[in-house]
Amino acid sequence: MDPETRKATLSLGCWAFGGGYWLDQQRDDSIRTLHAALRGGIRHFDTAQGYGKGLSEQLVGQQLKRFSKEVPREEYCLATKLFLPNSPSDILASVQTSLRRMCTSYVDILYVHWPDSTKDCRPYLQALGRVRDQGLVKHIGVSNFTQPLLQQALDTTEISYCQIPLSLLWTRSLRNLAPLCTAHGLRIVAYSPLGLGLLGGRYRSREDLDAQDLRRGLFPFDTQYVETFHNLLHALERTALEYATDMATVALAWVLAQPVDIVLTGARTKDQLNANLRGKIIPLAGSHLVALRLIADNLDDLIPPDEDNVFFHRW
Repeated sequence: MDPETRKATLSLGCWAFGGGYWLDQQRDDSIRTLHAALRGGIRHFDTAQGYGKGLSEQLVGQQLKRFSKEVPREEYCLATKLFLPNSPSDILASVQTSLRRMCTSYVDILYVHWPDSTKDCRPYLQALGRVRDQGLVKHIGVSNFTQPLLQQALDTTEISYCQIPLSLLWTRSLRNLAPLCTAHGLRIVAYSPLGLGLLGGRYRSREDLDAQDLRRGLFPFDTQYVETFHNLLHALERTALEYATDMATVALAWVLAQPVDIVLTGARTKDQLNANLRGKIIPLAGSHLVALRLIADNLDDLIPPDEDNVFFHRW
């Protein structure tokens, strides 16, 4: 697909439903959010084994099953992710665990959630290929992979999806991986378009977050980045005023305008989801897209070249 004509699909990222990283997530809020997503036309749901040690998978699967008459299984895409187990021989059992949790006989996309510098991914990818041949998985994807590791994966088995962090806080992964994805026909899936909630304007310093909130450790609050981060927030604020909307909607609209296929928007409540859904109908002018990207590039220029993910996670 020509990147210039590509139109991103807005989908639901279900990380928050597992709690953990996201403090005090209420089950009732998660359920209402899923129901609002289904009623709002979302047909792609992304979860992972690591989200609440399977809690998110269970909740998503149960609620989708409740809607099986209105939205049959073949009408939506269900994606999950796994960490590399101890041995490639454990892959089948790991996939079967996810299928049981999600009340389904197959998943549409199964991602390797993160690479692991202590393990060679290739035998695991070969094992995933065998699971795909059994019909338990339709497509294999990789998440949070670097360009060299993505190339290694492509050399090992058929990869269909590449999931990356993408927001005005983090543009590096798209720039580094998009050419390879395009060359091999991979669909690009962007997550955390709101920069883990930091682009909504509510959190401008670590002190604005709960003392237990793990987002306090994210890089924009560090001394060397905070001024440029604030410049980005000010630009989002000005743009939101011009469009008579909020900063989060502008941040989401910016990502939807990028050359990606699917944008996973996270939402902890029905109200958050409905606000995100409005982002689909706010096309930003080219001048605004460019102006915001320039500030995002200024932020990226400050980040050391060896950092390859928004969490600065050493995988």
